[in-house]
Amino acid sequence: MTLVCSTHGGFPEYQVTWRTHNRTLEPQEAVNKTTQDPGTGTYNISSRVNVTEGQNITCSIYNTILNETQSNVIIIEASKGENHLLKFSLVAICPLVILLITVILCLKYPNFRKPWRKMIHCCPEPEPENTAQQPENAELNLQQ
Repeated sequence: MTLVCSTHGGFPEYQVTWRTHNRTLEPQEAVNKTTQDPGTGTYNISSRVNVTEGQNITCSIYNTILNETQSNVIIIEASKGENHLLKFSLVAICPLVILLITVILCLKYPNFRKPWRKMIHCCPEPEPENTAQQPENAELNLQQ
């Protein structure tokens, strides 16, 4: 993110400083542009810095003749995109974990699926084969 601090129509040429987290930025960390109006001799100054989110930034403009400093504090809040990423991760991962647990349970416990077949009635179980055995010595009682 780029911040711009500017002043117009001042004299003499102002000094611009930037502070963040109790540290004054080095002059090479800012891009300063100064122009002087040829008719009035006043100065227009524009200073730009690149910053990250979650910072308090102070732009100060110092007038050397008046020995005055005017400052403006800018608070840049952290992006809420991080929360969206966390929510997206939870929404995407939870169903996958549930599916994985279901597959593991179905493979480990094959009988786990049977009650569902009966309840849903979409997957009828095959009819059991007639496994009754014929008695070896069957008695036949005929009555006449």
